[in-house]
Amino acid sequence: MSATISPQSLGNPQSHSARFRAVRDEQFPVTREWAWFNTAAYGPLPLCNVEAQKSFLTGMSLGRTASGIGHWWEGAAGVRAKVGQLINADPEDICFLKSTNEGLGLAVTGLDWAPGDEVITYDQEFPSTAYPWLGLARHGVVVRFIRDRGRARFDADDVEELISPRTRVVCLSLVNFSNGFRAPVEAIAELCRSRGIWLVVDAVQAAGCLPIDVQALGADLVSAHGYKSLCSGFGISFCYVAPRLRENLAVPVPGWKSIENVTDITHQLDYQLTLARGARRYESGSQNISGMYGMGASIDLFLDLGMDLIGEHVLAMSAHVAEQLEARGYHAVSSQTPAERSGIVSVDCGGREPADVAAALKRAAVTCSVREGRLRVSCHLFIDEDDVHRLTAALPQ
Repeated sequence: MSATISPQSLGNPQSHSARFRAVRDEQFPVTREWAWFNTAAYGPLPLCNVEAQKSFLTGMSLGRTASGIGHWWEGAAGVRAKVGQLINADPEDICFLKSTNEGLGLAVTGLDWAPGDEVITYDQEFPSTAYPWLGLARHGVVVRFIRDRGRARFDADDVEELISPRTRVVCLSLVNFSNGFRAPVEAIAELCRSRGIWLVVDAVQAAGCLPIDVQALGADLVSAHGYKSLCSGFGISFCYVAPRLRENLAVPVPGWKSIENVTDITHQLDYQLTLARGARRYESGSQNISGMYGMGASIDLFLDLGMDLIGEHVLAMSAHVAEQLEARGYHAVSSQTPAERSGIVSVDCGGREPADVAAALKRAAVTCSVREGRLRVSCHLFIDEDDVHRLTAALPQ
């Protein structure tokens, strides 16, 4: 389902701000009360998402979706195509799972590991991006960490220094959950490809607010839960699995949806485990269908606006936030190098207690988070200059 955006709001090529304002007003009721700088915690659902989920759930309540076949196949294929358009991927390379972590786990559980194998990740990763690899210690796998050393960033050279003949996987977030660093994934992908190393990417803090082109990224697996910048709620995620990785990646738990000819129910009990050619092989059972339809509606909204425009808007707002905070005695720790910026700004509160700052902002109906001892301000398409003014006006001095 597409969002309902008035022709007037889309028909003026000279005013992108008018388009964003129309979408903000029509689709994000959260903005009627809050300046929502907290997408990095969770992205509010646009009304089009809610309506898409409601339509499916109402159908279930009335007995109109008893078999589910149309939703499992035609419906899923439609949303798969939308995800493919969003990230420039062949829909066959996409599967629907429950969370970012479950997608990363495909590589954890699907690769053959040997004692002494190594995985490289960043020492500022969100725990769910690090823990799966640390869990491989039982197989003798060693995790080597890129050390931040107070920089709130790293570069491809830091990764190259850690690579050894035993490196099997590099796993990184495209955008870091805390400091907002946009990793140089493209350069790291070249390193990995030249050395036969798999590159696994957590894109949960980027998908939906920054353009993602998986072909340009060069990653072998890209996973993103819907509940953050995709503004799609809980329990539904997409995972891109490149064909070359699929050839080397076992299916951890095959299920009834994993096989190629699953719609031929006349042979269900033949137990012929012929896996689907595409990434659907990793969908062992029925996904959160209402959430899947909601995600499709949110993606329609993003595609209608254009991901390049959304990315430009988000980066402009985060730069404005950093500039205004600096002017008021706060310090943006996040890298302000253009290629390393994102929608997240990590803020040193200059001796003020971050929790007290966040509480003061909340009293002014401005919502942020506190992460790693700093205020975390995150922007999306529905943030505008008025919101930035509300944020800065409410900051304790």
